Amino acid sequence: AAALAVSNEFMSDLVNDRIPEAISKFEPEFLAALGPGEAVAGVRSLLNYCGRPLDSELKHEGVGDKVYADGHKQSTHQFIYSATTTTHPKGECFFAVTMVSGAAAPRVTTFGPLKSPTGNPPDWAR
Repeated sequence: AAALAVSNEFMSDLVNDRIPEAISKFEPEFLAALGPGEAVAGVRSLLNYCGRPLDSELKHEGVGDKVYADGHKQSTHQFIYSATTTTHPKGECFFAVTMVSGAAAPRVTTFGPLKSPTGNPPDWAR
């Protein structure tokens, strides 16, 4: 439940064009490696692929594991949202937000836009 709440907040930040607030939900190691300016630019660059979401609707979720460069492994919870974007109607672009447990709260470990190659949503998103 906590991972979904943070993931929903992350998507709300993107919908409301609050990119600095969205990146504050990433793992601290990610922010330390890039720095805030580069992280904001990276998220904006990713949003160019599908456009910025104007809404979000949870369509799918799953669990898995992330293996870090140092070899340690952590459980993940991924949430996939359908969204109307600044450039596409709902059902053509999706946003995957992958969460890991953080010291105080779940943190975003990866985020990325996904575009339906057919322009139609996959079966799980209908």
